[in-house]
Amino acid sequence: MIDSPVFPDLSALVIDESLYIRRIVRDMLMRTGIRRVQEAPDGAEGLSVLVEGRPDFIIMDWDLGILTGEEVIRLVRDVGTSPAPSTPMILMMAQPRKDRVERAMRLGVNEVIAKPFSPKTLWSRLDEVINRPRPYTRAKGMLTPQPRATPQTALLA
Repeated sequence: MIDSPVFPDLSALVIDESLYIRRIVRDMLMRTGIRRVQEAPDGAEGLSVLVEGRPDFIIMDWDLGILTGEEVIRLVRDVGTSPAPSTPMILMMAQPRKDRVERAMRLGVNEVIAKPFSPKTLWSRLDEVINRPRPYTRAKGMLTPQPRATPQTALLA
């Protein structure tokens, strides 16, 4: 069994059309001590939950109904209208093609996970957004996390 990390006193929002996926992710989060997990089956409801519940982070699918994952990311990251534009976002993708991943990163997601994924993979992404958050850059009214330092750029800093 994989030892799970501990992230106590955090709240999460899981947005995915599949109840099955939402329950799996909820279980993975509960194993890390995260007990406050809100769920939404589509992008529009996810935004409503964000406004009301103000979660510490969001785990969401790219392929959502009513509002697509791309639209949700844009709305969350919009400094002018979002109640929480710096909320960390972990994006799940069933088909993580390079162009989609790059587009999602440009839009402002913090991390991307390819479906299906293991608890260990999710926990490593959580560790990144919770324990090693990257600063945000503001451009054209949108917040986006700065790129992760690569070994080459870290040497130049």
